Formats: sequence, structure tokens, C-alpha cells
Amino acid sequence: MQSSLTQQIWIYVDEGDSQRGRSVVRQVLETLRSAGCPGATVLRGVGGFGVHGVLYSDLLVDVPSRLPLVITCVDRSDRIERVLPALCALVTEGLIVRTPVEVIQSSRREGGPFPRNVTVADVMSRDVVQVKPATSVTAIFNLLIDRTVRALPVVNDQGAIVGIITDGDLLRRGATSLPLRLQQLLPHDAHKAEVALLATKPQHAAELMTPNPVILSAGTPIAQAAAMMVDQNLKRMPVVDVAGQLVGMVSRSDLLNTVVEGLHQRPEQPLRLPEGAPATISALMITGVPTVQRETPLVATLDRRLENEKRRVVVVDADQHVVGIITDGDVLRRAARRVQGNALHRIAAWFSGGERPSELEMQAKGRTAADVMTSPVITVTSDTPPTEAIRLMMEHSVKRLPVVDADGRLIGLIGRAALLGTLRD
Repeated sequence: MQSSLTQQIWIYVDEGDSQRGRSVVRQVLETLRSAGCPGATVLRGVGGFGVHGVLYSDLLVDVPSRLPLVITCVDRSDRIERVLPALCALVTEGLIVRTPVEVIQSSRREGGPFPRNVTVADVMSRDVVQVKPATSVTAIFNLLIDRTVRALPVVNDQGAIVGIITDGDLLRRGATSLPLRLQQLLPHDAHKAEVALLATKPQHAAELMTPNPVILSAGTPIAQAAAMMVDQNLKRMPVVDVAGQLVGMVSRSDLLNTVVEGLHQRPEQPLRLPEGAPATISALMITGVPTVQRETPLVATLDRRLENEKRRVVVVDADQHVVGIITDGDVLRRAARRVQGNALHRIAAWFSGGERPSELEMQAKGRTAADVMTSPVITVTSDTPPTEAIRLMMEHSVKRLPVVDADGRLIGLIGRAALLGTLRD
């Protein structure tokens, strides 16, 4: 068959066809809608006959209940390809045809920042690292570090998801003393101390996981996925197909990147935010951001960082103009060049709430905030629209942006979670 970016499917059934006691037509429509197809139409024939050779017509008053029906849908070929197996399973007596089509015009009701016909399946990551309930904690730890992932779905032998292991699970159940965000910043030899502790901790995924995690269907519209992430305060979620098997993972970044793609595709048309959403980030930013100056000693700088749950310290000059920003990653990456693995591990442990390393004063002697800060810094003003802040975050791969006034003075900080919250319907 000739390939095409857009295809039309035609499904021929009888109006009386059923499966598991439910109308096949209704189930086909629900399947297409769940897959994210933009629309489908059911056409009712006035007469016809099928493979059995029986003629039905609404002109014959004795058999009006078996008239032919045609369900048709136009969509992207990749999505049609994904939904076809489910349609074939439903239409056991009938005909399914697909043809390439040329779309001359496609108009739809104005929506919000997320395209209405884009589903989780269109944006999720399909290369998912997963484990079984019996997977050892050592193997889990190594997977998380080596693949730099923050969550591992746990699946049974049939591929159905039965749990998930996150950073919080590891910490709560004592499988590690450091958050993954810090573990993944350490050089390989610095992990030896953590691996040595695993023998006395929970031994298998079944002991670590959170059972029955919140999941998404692959056909969930991304606007709905964003609302669920905001409501559940989640950064990433497992995705399952119609059979309940794990097929992907979707993250906050995946959803926000979709907004950025929309901005690029329609630069002349501002994205409409849901009704009631703030027009600017002034109502979304946090204030009271910890600050230091370039010459602030490094130990004092790190003390200031520990005062802030957002794990950021903004470096300002004497007039409060932003000149740099310091994250855990900045400190650990730059400290790794000067200190040994064990000492680096102890610094990371301090970042996550442990005791200050006794040798820190000596190792940080003579070093200041300027030695570890990232500069220059991408900033936004309080009147920046949320969609523009999202664009800057995703294009520069940062999770938070300092907010400045008209004169460039620091007044707050804005993060991804707050911005995603403005996009939910």
C-alpha cells in the first residue's frame, strides 16, 4: 500500500454486531477516541449484503435491524498503525480498509496550549527501563545510576505494571542514604559506599516498590495527563496500553516540550491558556529566594543553599542584579575535581540532610560562590507569560528561572511545576 503521512480507515460492520455483550460499533468508537484520534463518523447504509450473501435493506420491513454500518476516521498514519490491532480484535466479522488521503483543510475548535488530538502515546518515552518483583536491590540501584532514570516501573511476567520504585521509595525504605539526583552526580567510585550498604537493606523490588501506582492510558489526551500530574504532584507516570501492559513513561518535561513545539509551529498565534490561568508569572513565582554574593565563602554559600527546599542559591551583586546561580550539581561537579570520592559522598549526604563533613572547612578554604556558580543566567521578568517561561526552560534545559524586575533585580524564582499547573483545563 502506498505510504502516506495521513490515512483514512473504513470499518464495515452490521449494526447488530456485538462482542462481550456490547455493541461493536460503540467499542470501535471508544477505542478510536481513547487512542487520541481527532474524530470518527458512523455512516448507516440503506441496504447491502456481506460475506454470508444475505441481503438487508430498510426497504424490507421484516429485517431492519441488520443494516450495514461504516465507521470512518482520518488521522496520522502512525496513530492509525498503533490502534489497528485493537480494532482488528473487535471486528471479528467485518472489513477494515485503510487508504492514503490528502488533507486539503483541517480546522478545529480553538483549544488550549495542548493540541486536542495529541495523546500520551505521541510524546512518551518508549524505551522504558523496567524490573520484575524479584529483581535485586543491587541491580535496581545500578540501573538507576547507569541509565540516569529517576523511577523504575515494576512489571509481572505478563508485562502488567504492579508497582513503581522512585527516589522517595528508596529513601523511605532505607535502600539508599542519598537522593537519586545527588547519586547520579557523583563519579562512579563514589557509589561504593552506597552499594556496600545494600546487603543490610530490602533485597528485592517487591520490598521497595509502591504498589498500584497511578498510571495513564496511552490514549489519554496530554491535557488530561497534565491535570493528573498536577493533581497527584507527580513528575513522571507509567503508561499502559488497552491490555494494561506497560508501554512507556511520560514526564513533566515531555508535556512541556509539546507546548514549546506548538509555539514554534504557530509563532504568529499566541497559545490560549485555560480560563482563569494567570497571564503572567508574577502570581506563580516564589519569593524570599536565598542569595549570596560572588565573594561569599563557599561554606557559607552552601549553608544558604540548605535553607531552601528548592536547592538553589542565586548569586547577586551589591544592587541585587543576578550574576549567577548555584545548584547541587554545580557544587558536586566542580568539587569532584578537587576532593576524593568518599569526601564527595559525605558532601552529598550533607546536602540531603546529613551532618556537615568535618573536612569541609579545609577543603573549601579560599573558595567562594564565584568558583562554583553557573553564569550567565537565563532570567525572566514578572510580566513574562507562562508559555514564554516554559519555552526558555525547555530550550535551555533548566528547571527553575530567577525572576527579576524591570531593572534586573532579583524578586523571585519560578519552577516547572507551577508552570504546568497553569496549563491544566
